[in-house]
Amino acid sequence: MADLNSIKEKVNQMAQSATSMWKLTYDAFIEHDVELISKALEEESKLNALEDEINQSVIDLGHADAPQKEKLRVIVYADIAADFELIGDYCKDILERIQIKIEEKLLFSEGAVEEYKDLYSKTKEALEEVVFVLEKDNPALIKEVLRKEEHIDSLVDKYRHNHDQRMLAGECTPMGCNMFLNMLDFTAAVYYHIKKIAKSLLQIK
Repeated sequence: MADLNSIKEKVNQMAQSATSMWKLTYDAFIEHDVELISKALEEESKLNALEDEINQSVIDLGHADAPQKEKLRVIVYADIAADFELIGDYCKDILERIQIKIEEKLLFSEGAVEEYKDLYSKTKEALEEVVFVLEKDNPALIKEVLRKEEHIDSLVDKYRHNHDQRMLAGECTPMGCNMFLNMLDFTAAVYYHIKKIAKSLLQIK
């Protein structure tokens, strides 16, 4: 029988899988390890399966004799599940670039690697704070996450500018350049969905 608690538990499982996938994606990049790519994709499969289960539970609960307030909360958690699934999609996009990077033996400049590390760590910190709030089942704590919100878009613009300067200096290959820009954009998209989750949690009363 679908209920709010079972849906919340599945959302927590998605949060854990998304965090694991995000870390494995980074490790695959740093270590040039295709086995880590496979492990990360296993987490994406879990995210997809859990979202399907949550969506079915939402449908079942919609037909059940549940209080309207509970149904509204369920919808919020379904939206959060959708954002976690999209985070998995963007991780997969990054992983595809990493696989090409490994196969083609492409190297990023030291500056590009440091910039990606910075974006990764800021995104990881935000994701872990959201996971903490979900585990504590206390949406009020999310206000702190939003107060500490990083202006990722401004940071990506800065790193794009730095990248242009490296291109002019001949420090990177055309394929490596495009890949780096893709990874910046996908990381910014992951952060965007983390912020969406944080804002969704504020809707829970």
